[in-house]
Amino acid sequence: MPATPTHLLAAAQLDRKLPALREAAARLRSSKPAGGWIRALRRALGMSSGALGRRLKLAQQSIVQLEENEKTETITLASLRRVAAALDSELVYAIVPRKNLRESITTRARELAAARVAPVAHSMKLESQGLTENELQERIEELAGELERRPFELWR
Repeated sequence: MPATPTHLLAAAQLDRKLPALREAAARLRSSKPAGGWIRALRRALGMSSGALGRRLKLAQQSIVQLEENEKTETITLASLRRVAAALDSELVYAIVPRKNLRESITTRARELAAARVAPVAHSMKLESQGLTENELQERIEELAGELERRPFELWR
């Protein structure tokens, strides 16, 4: 039995973590403060923007700008990390796929395989050498399986 390519093992490992990440992401999305996390945490601590500025060695107006940047989603991760540390908090950052990675790989491989097989199948049909629908699906699945093991061809 051939070894499973590394990217497929990595996808399977991440897929096992996705349910918990999706659940956490949904909770965070639904509880995101309108003014942003920085402002919400700062106010909940009873801390003025000037006090936070002093902790970060920034002017009060820079804190106001950081809070605005967070609200408009233009703040950098580095800035968020610095502010989180100043608020004795932890920055949590993740990109959470909408569907399982293995499913994405399989879907993409099948799409690409179907696109590659279609012109050949059409030519064969014109020459009266056409494949049956089952044979065509077998060729697509066979090519899709090969493509799944060669990730660089999937995402060109």
